[in-house]
Amino acid sequence: MLLARRRFSCPFILLAAACVGCESPRDPELRIGLIGVFEGTARTSSGMPARLGARMAVEELNATGGVVIGGVSHRITLLDRETANRPDAAAAAARALINLDSVDVLVGPQFSGLALAAGAVAEASQIPLVAPMASSPAVTEGRSYITRLAFLDADQGNALARFAYDSLGVRRTGVLFNAASQYGRGIIELFSRTFTALGGRMVGIETYNVDDPADQRAQIMRLLAGNPDAILLPNFSVRDSSQVRILRGAGFRGRLLGSDAWDAIALRGREQVNGSIIVGNWDGRSDRDGVRMFRDHWAALYLGERPRATGAATYDAIRLIARAAEKARAKSGVSLVRALQTGAPFDGAFASYQFNGTGSPIRGATLLEMSGDSLVFRVTLDPRR
Repeated sequence: MLLARRRFSCPFILLAAACVGCESPRDPELRIGLIGVFEGTARTSSGMPARLGARMAVEELNATGGVVIGGVSHRITLLDRETANRPDAAAAAARALINLDSVDVLVGPQFSGLALAAGAVAEASQIPLVAPMASSPAVTEGRSYITRLAFLDADQGNALARFAYDSLGVRRTGVLFNAASQYGRGIIELFSRTFTALGGRMVGIETYNVDDPADQRAQIMRLLAGNPDAILLPNFSVRDSSQVRILRGAGFRGRLLGSDAWDAIALRGREQVNGSIIVGNWDGRSDRDGVRMFRDHWAALYLGERPRATGAATYDAIRLIARAAEKARAKSGVSLVRALQTGAPFDGAFASYQFNGTGSPIRGATLLEMSGDSLVFRVTLDPRR
């Protein structure tokens, strides 16, 4: 009986083995993982535009045959995972995409604090990560696998100082910023250094605590006592809007200088911010070819959806990864990173980039003036010159 049972089971074993052997191999893929904040207040300005920009780039590339790596066409597969706006959650999303989804490259998150945490996971796993909007120098410092597309935080201070002094005739500036913000501190340090080197004078630097329910009226009045021509507010625009109301209510009629943390779309149309100069990573109205083609395709694909900087930056990230993979003949690892960071100049949707062998490409900062419902382009400066 025992022998009969063994003989009876053999055909099933052979059939199962044959079925495994007959499975068709999966088409070659370049697997890209996107990390984003898709819920809450960051959904509209960050998470969803990033997802839409990534999808648009992937669709474009796949429609033309995908990416050719080592002579073999690879279809690009986009996988995304949501993160809460916390570093531990961003790290968990990166681990899931690497360990569970087997991605070759990571894109995002957009915020520096989240990209710092996700980047640590990517670096330890030797998986390339492109952080489109992360501007903190700590995101790439001492790391071999991380690349940003935004300008550095401090570069904004340089660009603002030069424009304020040379083009606006500002000679006396005061500053109000969040004491706990390394972002704001970096901008202020380089602004102060550049502005004073040009001949300007810092007439006061005041701080506030975001957990303090009181407004910043006392700090603002101390700044105004120094008779500034301009006030630098490198803070997030929800806070800036209340500070602007107090400043204008106290009679200040000088220039307001804002960083890329200002949500220009949310603030425009408010009379108090008219004449304010802000630094922008992106001007979506530019006639530059990279911007125009992105804008036109976005409008055709996402009817009624406003293109945002995060969408343009993530779109560029996908296309730059594809270009690097073709050049490196590799879909991950240090070879892809090297190809990404040493590539030819690239006229993207988000910016025109020059690559210098580091995780921080050289690119310009756009200075915009808020005027009624409009943002008026003033100039694009290379912050490192």
